[in-house]
Amino acid sequence: MLTTRENIYGDLTVRDHTLTTSWYPGEDIEVFCRELSTDDSRPPLLFLQGGPGYPARVPLDGWLREALRHHRVFLLDQRGTGRSTRLDRHADPALLDATHLSHLRARDIVADAEAFRAALGLGRWDVLGQSFGGFCITTYLSTHPDAIRYAYLTGGLPGLVSAEDTYRATYAKLAARQQHFLDAVPFAEDRIREICHHLDNSDERLPTGERLSSRRFRTIGIELGRGAGFENLALLLDAPFHHIRGEKRLHGDALADLSTRLSFEAAPLYAVIHETIYAGTPAWAAHRVREEFDVLLTGEHIFPWQFEEDPALRAFRPVAEELAAREWESQYDVAALGEASAVCAAAVYRDDIFVPRELSLDTAAHFRDLRVWETAGYQHNGLRVDGARILRHLMEMVRS
Repeated sequence: MLTTRENIYGDLTVRDHTLTTSWYPGEDIEVFCRELSTDDSRPPLLFLQGGPGYPARVPLDGWLREALRHHRVFLLDQRGTGRSTRLDRHADPALLDATHLSHLRARDIVADAEAFRAALGLGRWDVLGQSFGGFCITTYLSTHPDAIRYAYLTGGLPGLVSAEDTYRATYAKLAARQQHFLDAVPFAEDRIREICHHLDNSDERLPTGERLSSRRFRTIGIELGRGAGFENLALLLDAPFHHIRGEKRLHGDALADLSTRLSFEAAPLYAVIHETIYAGTPAWAAHRVREEFDVLLTGEHIFPWQFEEDPALRAFRPVAEELAAREWESQYDVAALGEASAVCAAAVYRDDIFVPRELSLDTAAHFRDLRVWETAGYQHNGLRVDGARILRHLMEMVRS
């Protein structure tokens, strides 16, 4: 069942669509999708958000404003996020089990998108996917190739290898990116080591009350994969301590900043289901592979101890262990990718520590028609930083 609420703001029409569909056979779920339009005669464009575990909350500028010049835009809150039966530590505990959380993968998200397309009476649509959204597009083309006219992937052309090999590639990329950061910010390495030593020997508490450990602090390395990451980390590390009668304490603003960076309160599913997006048995792959690399910081990697240290994740600890022990099937069909009629374009970022270019380029070779724009001009969040230009370029590529 589909319900729609419409509001008009000047020349912008906003339609909030809520669809009741199957979470899994025998149980319903509500999935939410917001439609934005300045001209209903324009073709539809579905946006698939990065993550996993994030809703499609997009400011009305950048790529979205550019997209509205050519399309009606559909912003899908992926199941379990936003207004699509959100799952977090405050949700119904009956929903926080492996039966429910095992149905949050790309195939389930694609099934929801297809249910919306049918309920709205749409023909083929164009699809834009950022990061994990690009993984979802690759699954979409594997399972419903006739549903898509043009596909645009930004930092989201997935590798076809195991979780272990994926994380080996991401750690290698992280190590190189980290060295560039340490070269660019000469005080950074000593400061990181100083903070880690301090945390190992002092009881520093985040505003949420839990003790901050050095291993959790090291996860700030995820910032290295963003466009302003060097600057943001340099500011964080610049002068973080009080010095009071011979003792050091972290500044309150430093602890507040770290709490925001390190907590999964806003998106717990990102941590809970992160490794299930790959094929095979994850068994905490990022945690195991970490031992093979000498990296000071860590990036887009999830560790089992985070479910003990982060209050936002503690309720998910049992189910996270169960999901890590499961065998997950591949989300992609290479033969179908080679036959899909959609014309595709992908922005592949040369230094991407989230989705390594080498894995993306290997996958690109399996598409029937995929035009690759390989660039060193952006980090993983290029769509957020310069989205209008990136989307324009990809749209030009599929039409050339």
